Amino acid sequence: MQSKSTKPPLILLLGRDDWQKDINLNYMLVHYIQKKGIAIAWEDPIGGPIWRLRHMLSRLCRLPEFGDKLIVRGLQILYASFNWRYAQHLFRQFNDEQRHTVYGRSQRVAKRIGELSKKYEVYVISRSSGGRVASLVADNVAVKQIICLGYPFQNPENGVEPERYEHLPALRTPFLIIQGRNDEYGGSEILEKYHFHPNTSIFLMDTDHGFNMEKHQWQVLFHKMEEILPKNQVKTKESFDLISTTSFVSS
Repeated sequence: MQSKSTKPPLILLLGRDDWQKDINLNYMLVHYIQKKGIAIAWEDPIGGPIWRLRHMLSRLCRLPEFGDKLIVRGLQILYASFNWRYAQHLFRQFNDEQRHTVYGRSQRVAKRIGELSKKYEVYVISRSSGGRVASLVADNVAVKQIICLGYPFQNPENGVEPERYEHLPALRTPFLIIQGRNDEYGGSEILEKYHFHPNTSIFLMDTDHGFNMEKHQWQVLFHKMEEILPKNQVKTKESFDLISTTSFVSS
């Protein structure tokens, strides 16, 4: 019999490529996780402050892509000026020819999980391409469970891309895919169209890829997540912002 983990739980958030399309959804997820008292970490070690600033600015206007990149780079450089380990991390990332590819992102996420799992029991809540990346690395790192909201089985503009789903039948890590029946990246037809490992479960909802839903539908979604995520935790002195910025260790 396996011994019960003594590590506290942590939720790593892995978003989609275009963050601006998910501002409201991310707010709902962060608010829900904070209420549960579970630590939050982000793909980028300073993801917490970046997300908070993006969310604040999104209430004022929709930033152009170059404006968003300037904000991110500015915060990264500012933090790197006070943290040499993070500076090394940025230097390696900017010199990586694969940094904009799924492979490059997967390698960074695997390292991030490797560091976080030294102290925490890691759960992943992901969105779209974030779920694809998590599913590619999960069996080789210490991940307790993956939840993906809207797995990108097929980009409607690109046609069939087997590399998006051909690894899923072999994925052993418990994987919950919460998918909209009207999702243009894969709707209700995914149950018949694709093959999955027994540890993967599919939960269909009446929504689209953007998860534009009414309040009662969000309650259904959170209830489904409750079946998997650890129960409410006792609040600690470490806020999710502190965990986002201080848990990074250079590898």
